[in-house]
Amino acid sequence: MKIDLATVDRLRERTDLTYEEAAAYLEAAGGDLMQALIMAERDLGPESVESRPDEEGWVVAGAQARAAAYTRLSERIADAVRQGSSMRLIIERDGDRLANLPVAAGLVGVIWAPELAAVGAIAALASRCTVRLERC
Repeated sequence: MKIDLATVDRLRERTDLTYEEAAAYLEAAGGDLMQALIMAERDLGPESVESRPDEEGWVVAGAQARAAAYTRLSERIADAVRQGSSMRLIIERDGDRLANLPVAAGLVGVIWAPELAAVGAIAALASRCTVRLERC
């Protein structure tokens, strides 16, 4: 049985396998992509096969999905820092301003002390504060 490159690529998109490993799994599975995925997951562990479907509905490889997510997150953080100098985070309660921070400072606080930032956000919401972003 001949394994084609497209099937090997589809398996590699969904797992952390090299071309050689992907071809070996497909050969062992008789060319059945689903069976090869099951075998790879059994051998490598469930974390090796990402459960998030891509735009075509196929499951994306764990490392590729994580890398894409980290890239998107880092781009969003970089955009927030760039815009941070022109935006302010304002926390108000009953018309009184309790905090007026640059967004970049709030972002640094979230990165350095995420637990404290979460407690602060919960406290602000519990005390019926209004949190909003405002352009300078």
